[in-house]
Amino acid sequence: MSDPSAIQSFIKKAKNDPSIQKELAECQLEKWGESHTPLDVDLKKVIQVAKQAGFTITKHDLIRAQCEQLDQFWTFEMTNSIVGRRSLERIQMQISGENKSTNHYGYY
Repeated sequence: MSDPSAIQSFIKKAKNDPSIQKELAECQLEKWGESHTPLDVDLKKVIQVAKQAGFTITKHDLIRAQCEQLDQFWTFEMTNSIVGRRSLERIQMQISGENKSTNHYGYY
């Protein structure tokens, strides 16, 4: 496995290198970075282009980065969902005058 920062270093270089941008044109390079790691791309192509640019990135590295990004996104969305449900409940309680709280972490 390579250095975890290799992907971020490659993305930074790729965004500033027109030749790499051209090679990865179909990979939506402009969306890569903090909030997105390539999901719907040819991993072999990304690895090959990275290697040509002097970076050692493996399929494992890319998949791990994708999973980490998706986990962060999922956690963020679930937290927002719970906060949204609690806020809606508070508004409903204000309107109805009831003071009954719901368990937002349980299963229905």
